[in-house]
Amino acid sequence: MTKNKDLESIQNADYQQIREWHKHLNTVLAWRLHSRGFNKRYVKAQNIYYFDDKGNKYLDFLGGYGLNIVGHNHPRLKKLVTDFLEEDIPIFMQAGHLPGPGALAEKIRALTGLDNCFFANSGTEIIEASIKLARKATGRSRVVYADGGFHGKSLGALSITARPKYQEPYQPLLPECTCIPFNDVDALERELKQEDVALVALEPIQGEGGINIPDEGYLKKVRDICDRYSTLLLLDEIQTGLGRTGKMFAYQFEDITPDILALAKGLSGTLLPIGALVTKSSIWQKAFGARKDATQQTSTFGGNNLSTAVALTTFKIIEEEKLAENAENLGKYLLSELKKLQEKHPKLIVDVRGKGLLAGIEFSHPPNIASQLASQATEMMFDENIATTVATVLLNKHNVLTAYTLNNTDVLRLEPPLTACKNHIDELIKALDETLNLKFWRLLLSGSKIMADSVLKK
Repeated sequence: MTKNKDLESIQNADYQQIREWHKHLNTVLAWRLHSRGFNKRYVKAQNIYYFDDKGNKYLDFLGGYGLNIVGHNHPRLKKLVTDFLEEDIPIFMQAGHLPGPGALAEKIRALTGLDNCFFANSGTEIIEASIKLARKATGRSRVVYADGGFHGKSLGALSITARPKYQEPYQPLLPECTCIPFNDVDALERELKQEDVALVALEPIQGEGGINIPDEGYLKKVRDICDRYSTLLLLDEIQTGLGRTGKMFAYQFEDITPDILALAKGLSGTLLPIGALVTKSSIWQKAFGARKDATQQTSTFGGNNLSTAVALTTFKIIEEEKLAENAENLGKYLLSELKKLQEKHPKLIVDVRGKGLLAGIEFSHPPNIASQLASQATEMMFDENIATTVATVLLNKHNVLTAYTLNNTDVLRLEPPLTACKNHIDELIKALDETLNLKFWRLLLSGSKIMADSVLKK
């Protein structure tokens, strides 16, 4: 427990006190997490582990939905933040210039060849800014996005996030947003032929869509089609960027460059929120180059001196510790072990797929016998599907943290920090194997018991 007096009332709070506080937040979400046993009292995080107040440690294969690139509380980043504050270095300066944002922009330019950055606080804000940039720079208004894609939940980002569950309550959303099948270049060309599309927004690998990997050469064809019809290409690497797939950015596997690159999550160093819109200065100038337009896209907290210093050092850690290379090599081992599990449990696992340390396990629906009843039971208890039950058992029986993907709830996501080692993969595989050995009905009963115990927990 903390010795800091200002932290004491927060960090030393017991579980019941935290539950009381959460009554003032999203109570339904808090209840769902509580009812599934995702109600641990975490008090410490180091590298790939969380620790609870009872001394138990939990293997983090969720990675904050991809933000945990360099591990929790990396020593180098902790020292940077401590030194920054102890030396009273300014963090915010709206009417002037501090060095952090420029230094980070230069580093990103060196890595991507894109020479203009706008910094905000989250990936969603970056998507909003990208839509504005594309519409202003091209004079067009239509945006094309892919089925299964996820780009955020603010009004603009939600307009190009392909899940009706999230979109329908807020209709009408932004007009002139067109959804096409992912990995379908013919569908893309049919839309762009109309020559009214400002922006094509895609993820190189769909994260929330279920870890969907397009055909080899798909992005290169997309790049060519966008060039042919003078349409800007946004690649959303908020989840795939910063080494997760085995290269610093996933688009580099196709040897292309987007017009706009969206970054966030891993840019944070697992410490401080930050997002980056990265583009060509020629595009930025078309949109915001006039004196009257210079203040059309700004952010009070975005690009502050401390967050950008953390992001810059995060890039250095990735390079110096060869984390992208580790993701590539360890990812191959992870995928091979997952395929062995699929062979062993063919009735439960439909598919395994991934690139680097971004992997997904797609589970089947309940078996044919009484399948409708089973499906209704899982949905009644968990609102989603069998992947939820697997995640519940993994956490509560094996101390492994995972979750399903938002737009395809049959898929269990695996996104550990890039500091993971082979023994961490082995620990995960052992836990998965023991969980799946329960088969469907015993797995469902195990999840039900965990839920009942959690609901009755005082």
